[in-house]
Amino acid sequence: MSTIISVLLALLMLGVMVAVHEGGHFLAARACGIAVRSFGIGFGPRLFGWTGKNGTEYVFRLIPGGGYCGFYGEDDTQGKVAREDPRALELQKPWKRLITLFAGPFMNIVLAFAVAFAFYTGYGLPYAGDHVESQVISVQPGSPADAAGMLPGDIILTLDGREVSDDFSAQLNRWDGEKPMLLTVKRGGETEELEITPDFISTENRYMIGITLSVQAETIWRHEGVGKVLSHTFNTCVAAGGAILNALKNLVTRGEGLDQMSGPVGVIRIIAQETRAYRLMGYLNMLIMISINLGLVNLLPIPGLDGGRIVFVLYEMITHKPINRRVEAYIHLAGYAFLICVLLFFTFHDVLNIFG
Repeated sequence: MSTIISVLLALLMLGVMVAVHEGGHFLAARACGIAVRSFGIGFGPRLFGWTGKNGTEYVFRLIPGGGYCGFYGEDDTQGKVAREDPRALELQKPWKRLITLFAGPFMNIVLAFAVAFAFYTGYGLPYAGDHVESQVISVQPGSPADAAGMLPGDIILTLDGREVSDDFSAQLNRWDGEKPMLLTVKRGGETEELEITPDFISTENRYMIGITLSVQAETIWRHEGVGKVLSHTFNTCVAAGGAILNALKNLVTRGEGLDQMSGPVGVIRIIAQETRAYRLMGYLNMLIMISINLGLVNLLPIPGLDGGRIVFVLYEMITHKPINRRVEAYIHLAGYAFLICVLLFFTFHDVLNIFG
């Protein structure tokens, strides 16, 4: 799979997740009787659009990955819209606004569950087999493995015609040095043969090809009934959500993982790499992880995010009086500004990593 195709697939994935998120807001608002001013998919130049009978403007733009669902009077810092337009969001009942705000992140989690369920239904559930697999975790740039075209995710099957054991280093060190070694790897359900000339590392006193391996039991896929598939899908999504929440906790309390965070460019790069290495399985796994991530992060009580808005609505429901609308609007605008700065920072960091 070419890099261009994998990047386009990554953009498509982000576009689908954003569309599902904004679609959740839109459908919940319509179900609650809240007027929607505009609904858009994508960003950049406008492709086409129309205005519906209910007054909503629908717009589709050229570049996937963005989207929005705009309401009347949203973030109205002057308070004029609410006084002049009964369709203003702030005039709607708090419980309706709560459902509408929650629906976006919730639909991202539903998307992840639906994709996981469909995958496990069609492909089967994973079980540990009797044999071990030597899977490539990372490839050092400029190494013999990199020069041969080895990718993270490759499973090494044979080395010079001999099945790879759980001691790959010992097998590699038996190289006679006369001609390149022939490795057979499994990549995305297909096998490929790679010619590699190992480097002798004197400090290690052995031959190396510049990879990190994970040796574990092979995975056997077996079709199961709906009950087991549902249970495994639920556990998969819970585990993914737990890993994300644990990472966020460590980031806030210990500062761990800050150097591993990425902006849109980095995320697209990771999706593209996983797709090239693991094909459909890697692509869908990234969709599940990122969609759950998007849903949970949007529920954080940060101004500008859905979670920040939910906090204000809950306060209104508990105290039976809203916070000053102008103050709330300015708080959300400040949150937007902060999030944009963070986004730009990590995007700049991603670009440096690509060219560094």
